[in-house]
Amino acid sequence: MTSNTAALQPTVDAPHPGRETSSLAKAQNTIKYLVDPKTGPQPKQLRTRALLRSLRYFTIFAFWRLVRYAKYALVGAAVAAISGTAIGSVMSGAALFIAPTGILGGAGVGVLWAVGRFGWKRASARMKRRSDGHDGHGDARADEKADAEQGKEESANHIKAPRADPW
Repeated sequence: MTSNTAALQPTVDAPHPGRETSSLAKAQNTIKYLVDPKTGPQPKQLRTRALLRSLRYFTIFAFWRLVRYAKYALVGAAVAAISGTAIGSVMSGAALFIAPTGILGGAGVGVLWAVGRFGWKRASARMKRRSDGHDGHGDARADEKADAEQGKEESANHIKAPRADPW
């Protein structure tokens, strides 16, 4: 009879269905929620969920900021390594454009870059127009005739609905 009574009594260590009993299980659920809040089990309290989600966003932000700074350090190390060689001594004048000093220097190089880019786009568009035969000195009558024929084709393809009076 003692064996039956021992089996009927609930043990302290037995987990209840749907409940977390250990700190380890809670920590695992918290980490799962930090990794992906949409799939893992969510904490029951709103305050805990908000704190974990904010911690997740901050961690992602800090990680990508560190990656950005690492890229800056890598580029700086590459520039320093190149400038210490014979190429650096020959190309020392290019340092003004590669790494301008001060705010005004950076703004000046930025304006110079924007003007050059605008001019390059405009010149390439002009060259494209000239290669297409539209250099502005074409046959005006032929252009008008082509536009009229195109207009006739568009009006022939246009479907006219019957007129409906609103009253």
